[in-house]
Amino acid sequence: MNPKIQIKLQDPETNSAILMMNALWEEIQSRYGFQAPNPMKGEYFKGPKYGFWIAEIDNRPIGSIAITPWNDSIAELDVMYVDPEFRGTGLASELINGLELFAKQNGFTSIRLRAGAPQPEALRFYEKHGYSRIDSFGKWASDETAWCYEKLI
Repeated sequence: MNPKIQIKLQDPETNSAILMMNALWEEIQSRYGFQAPNPMKGEYFKGPKYGFWIAEIDNRPIGSIAITPWNDSIAELDVMYVDPEFRGTGLASELINGLELFAKQNGFTSIRLRAGAPQPEALRFYEKHGYSRIDSFGKWASDETAWCYEKLI
């Protein structure tokens, strides 16, 4: 990874966080072939045991990842995004490793996430990092496009 890249826990309502949520949403719409208002809001990622990390280079946001509690033992990974210019650099691994460490330190025993067939690179990435496909859960249970994953930590 580039030594100039810094990953920091940040308030999810900062401009950098909003930029990352919007960039992810644009990519999701493009890959899944629809248009809709972005449902992600910074306030959804605030609270005890929540976290929102931004990767920056020269104060430019280039990546993000967030965690929200599902219950006392399960956390959900969200807002995983790396600017296309920085994909393949190890940044995504740095982001997920930091999130997993945070989850362990906060008493979670597993992490779940949602992806889908239009995101083949993401699916390979999660599987490479030890995530296994599970039945759709929670708000994703009725989403026919949802491919859900879980990793015991």
